[in-house]
Amino acid sequence: QVVGRLVYERMAAVPETLYGAGISSNYQGQGLKLAKHFRMG
Repeated sequence: QVVGRLVYERMAAVPETLYGAGISSNYQGQGLKLAKHFRMG
């Protein structure tokens, strides 16, 4: 059963800030949102 597919694409330009580089990153905030869609268990 395929749950999800990840497709890698070339970036148009080098990002100015990498993921998780800043403390105010939006990544931690996404945890709760993603948890609603993907329930572990």
